[in-house]
Amino acid sequence: MKLGYLLKETWRTITRNFSQFFLASAVMAICLLLTALFLVITLNVLKISASARAWAEIYAFVTDDIANDPAPLLKRVIDITGVAAVRFVSKAEAFDELRAELGSDTLLLDVLGENPLPASIRLALHPNYTDVENVSAIEQKLLLLPGVTEVWSGKELLAQLNRALKILLIIDIGIFIIVAASVIFIAFQTVESSVITRAQEVEIMELVGASRMAIRIPFILQGLLQGTFGSITAFLLIFIIFKVVTSFIPTPFFPSGVVLGTTLLSGLLFGLGGSILALNRLPSTLIAKPKPQRLRSL
Repeated sequence: MKLGYLLKETWRTITRNFSQFFLASAVMAICLLLTALFLVITLNVLKISASARAWAEIYAFVTDDIANDPAPLLKRVIDITGVAAVRFVSKAEAFDELRAELGSDTLLLDVLGENPLPASIRLALHPNYTDVENVSAIEQKLLLLPGVTEVWSGKELLAQLNRALKILLIIDIGIFIIVAASVIFIAFQTVESSVITRAQEVEIMELVGASRMAIRIPFILQGLLQGTFGSITAFLLIFIIFKVVTSFIPTPFFPSGVVLGTTLLSGLLFGLGGSILALNRLPSTLIAKPKPQRLRSL
């Protein structure tokens, strides 16, 4: 079974229904584009969530008495499970930080006349303790300490990111299932049509002794090529969309290797699956059944 022969037969199969092959590849590309788009969105949310956890910090605001001598409280806070480091921020330091963050809007602070910000103890957490449950537990322990008036951690933002991530994952799974069924069906229909169009040629090839595998492989390659063209087109489209989005949103996350690999692998598997299903669902043709014994003797 020569490679040149198989490629030639594959090309003949495609050119017989080139318009159908082209349209099927285009529809595949649109379907795979949806998968790639939601994959990129999910990866961006994952990165934002990971960054939020990496920068997770708890603010424990303290009374003026503690601010005058924070050392005893700092020792108790550092002993809390999950706390990696602590530092004391005085009222003056907090005011200077706020002034730096406001930049040109510092006139708003000058109107206040005096520093309204309380002193605080800021806690950095171990990576394994940055989830919402552990952050809430640490908050409760801090509130029990004398001199701590209020605790802020931003756990609400973490909870919202987790909810968004769960929703996106559910959507991803749903879209992947729909796209998989759609692309497999498209490949199935295209290969089935090609088999029917070349039914007479296939029968002649069987009569002259061609093996079932030699007849099947060109149709399988057709499905693989459809998936490949659809995948590459989908990747190019998502890359163009990414470039457009970057002009509005600064530095979104786009792992080109992961997106290309996932899209290409999906297209190949779906194209292969559709072509195999089409060949196996055509028992009326000689492709799908063994050659009769009387033909083998000819």
